[in-house]
Amino acid sequence: MTSPLGPSWPAAVGAVFRHQLRLLAHSRLTLVFQLAFLIALSTATFLIGDFFAADDASLDPMLGFLPWIALVFIPALAMKAFTNRSLDRERELLLTLPLPPGAIAVGGWLAGSVVLLITLAFTAPLAATILWLGAPDIGAMASGYVGAAFLLVSFYAVGLFASAVARSETGAFTIALAILFALMMTGWDGLGRIAPNASVSQLFDGLESASPKFWMERVAAGRFELKALLFFAGVIALALLGTRGALQPRRTPGLRAAVRLSVGAALGAAAISAAVAGAPSDAVDLTASRKFTLSPSTLEIAAGLPKGARVDLYWSRSLPGVPQSVRAHAAQVAELLRLIAGRSGGRLVFEEHDAIPGSEGEAPAVRAGVRRMPLSSGDALFFGASFTSGDRSSTIPYFDQRREGLLEYDVATNLAGLVRSRTPRVGVVTPLIPSSDASATEGGFNAIGELRRGYDVAIIPAFSDRLPDGLDAVIVMGATFLKREMLYSIDQAVMRGAGLIVMIDPRLRLSPSSEKATPYPSADVDDISDLLARYGVNYLGDQVVGDMALAIPVADAAQRIGAFPYWMRFGENQISRTHAVTAGLRDLLLIEPGAFSAPDASALIRTTENAGAAPGRELESQTPATAADGFRPGGGARVVAAEVEGPFSSAFSGHPEAPATKHLERSASSSAVFAIGDVDWILDPFAYEEQTDPQAPRRPRNDNVALFLNMVERAAGGGDLIKIRSRTVARHPLVRVAEIARSLPEEDRAARAAAMARIAEIEKRIAALPAAANVVDLSQLPADVQTRVQQLRDALAPDRMTVRAVDQRERQAVEVMRSRVIAANLVAGPALALAFAAFVAARRRRAKSV
Repeated sequence: MTSPLGPSWPAAVGAVFRHQLRLLAHSRLTLVFQLAFLIALSTATFLIGDFFAADDASLDPMLGFLPWIALVFIPALAMKAFTNRSLDRERELLLTLPLPPGAIAVGGWLAGSVVLLITLAFTAPLAATILWLGAPDIGAMASGYVGAAFLLVSFYAVGLFASAVARSETGAFTIALAILFALMMTGWDGLGRIAPNASVSQLFDGLESASPKFWMERVAAGRFELKALLFFAGVIALALLGTRGALQPRRTPGLRAAVRLSVGAALGAAAISAAVAGAPSDAVDLTASRKFTLSPSTLEIAAGLPKGARVDLYWSRSLPGVPQSVRAHAAQVAELLRLIAGRSGGRLVFEEHDAIPGSEGEAPAVRAGVRRMPLSSGDALFFGASFTSGDRSSTIPYFDQRREGLLEYDVATNLAGLVRSRTPRVGVVTPLIPSSDASATEGGFNAIGELRRGYDVAIIPAFSDRLPDGLDAVIVMGATFLKREMLYSIDQAVMRGAGLIVMIDPRLRLSPSSEKATPYPSADVDDISDLLARYGVNYLGDQVVGDMALAIPVADAAQRIGAFPYWMRFGENQISRTHAVTAGLRDLLLIEPGAFSAPDASALIRTTENAGAAPGRELESQTPATAADGFRPGGGARVVAAEVEGPFSSAFSGHPEAPATKHLERSASSSAVFAIGDVDWILDPFAYEEQTDPQAPRRPRNDNVALFLNMVERAAGGGDLIKIRSRTVARHPLVRVAEIARSLPEEDRAARAAAMARIAEIEKRIAALPAAANVVDLSQLPADVQTRVQQLRDALAPDRMTVRAVDQRERQAVEVMRSRVIAANLVAGPALALAFAAFVAARRRRAKSV
């Protein structure tokens, strides 16, 4: 529909859109922009950012560089839109037609946005590469593209505004670059460091939400929220309104144009800030693991809190110089606590306190038990929370960012403590941890320290006669041979309803002496395997289970790396999806485990059908490469962890250890018994990532600790926290790289194993010579003996060359794959852009010839 004054507003937008899109599609500048943008992005992702070093199948390496590359290239694309020097006939005609300036601005932005979205689509080769290299979170990848699209189109709106207000292309580029750079810098934590005082620093911190990069990263993480949509919509609307205002004076010039533009920009910015601040915090969670969705168990705990429960967050919000990563984590913590309080039906009150060291806010934080943490700048901050209800209280002394994936679990654990009438008691029967160790972290068992967060834990020496009274769960860890009195005490605890967790290891690396005797189920109850057998789980002895399909790379003493089948990473296909204890787990690491014969329904973790086994004593004398090359599959899948439920019959029925007056013949409840054929899996090197600060909380390497705590929760009769803990964020490694490292031909593996065996044997004999001659080292041996030693080592040269050659071929296979992937990505994006340009040019030629 048209009027005598011109087309309607929607029709005008459509006309401008088609016209501007045609101009951009046929412009050489667009092709140059696409080629330069894609080459720069691929180069930054793969060469500068070293995509493979991150070992993460996600878009994060690309998205980290995208805002800064767009900061330069998008102003270059938009600078010719409305500048006077670039007004060709068509643009001049467009501005002189009776079209609303707002329609010109919107139509031009829509056309540029289409070009940018097409350009973003040309990064599809990277997405295909990620899908080929690993198993990424598809929802998070889709969110990454949505966040990137929001950022690009908002940048183009700013570029149009700069083009409208400038008199030259250079001026338009400079203005757009300055505006976008200022917006990007609001999210930089360095602003707080240059603040002269705390009030100015707090003002800078408040500007963080003005950064497009900040909101893009939130969306790209898989959290689509109304606040982000309002921010980008506000930035686009404000920029287009500014463009309209700048285009209007070109038709009806006036002295008030600049004033109106400035006032409008200020009011628009204030409106965006108010809308974003007042918007609900709820978000649509697009991640596969539901990372940003509260667990139903958390909501149940919150709904069951007593009236008047409180959570107080103490953190140094206005302290200058706090790193931006800490501030972002603090915002996430506050958002989670606020959300839980809002979903508690008024039972939980949340309050945030600005606790600055040396200020009035320090004393309440210290009384609450919040820890004062030093910063690299020399300052210190508070960042913790207290949970109180009546006379019950607990504290998270510091919200360590490395426990981000366990944030909801940590909060829920403390909230659950306000509800429990008593703390569950857990007894750990083990020779590996001294009973006097109050923290249980000295031997590499930080998992026991985690256990103490929610349970009353007692370390019980393996030589004890009986368990303490009143235990809700019993853990037998690396204590295979126990006194019959202790075995009877454990049996009766199970009969009374306590859960049992048995970790039995055919090759315990922490205590090699434990390998001297091997437990086997027998007719009498002599060791812990006999007790398991009476409950329905049979331990298969000293056979160490391996599976090349699950093998992980392991380095030997000479730092040679190869796939070791007896160290296995279990993924979703090998972990039970139906049992509550394991349903949410995705990544488990077991170290030379044993196996069980158990009902299929009780299996928690099992290998593939290509598993094999070898005696643990044989592995003791072999290097990882030798053991790997000698591995042969056979026997089908093995169960390495199982759970059976009662009621159970006592293993000691009719035995003299069973006094008639106290003996329980059958369990009264359906207690749970877990068996796992490994102890090393729970040690710090295999369960936690390495860290440089021994005082900082450790970050889980995988789901091992989650499985351990889930088993305890189930064994102790609980269950509220299992689903929360199982929702730890899964890693998405580049599994294809590890597969290529494992794809060494059989003849190479055999040659390397034989060569390494000969080298090990000769070096072992040489190393024994000084002791046999009663001297300190080889230099003190007679000259003829030293000559013979050198001859032996010279004779090993061919073997060493064989090992180096095989290792080099293995490395080359990985490097060839890396080089091909990088080259393909550097070429694929520009090739798609060229193909698209050729397609558009061909259509234009056909249209002219008609």
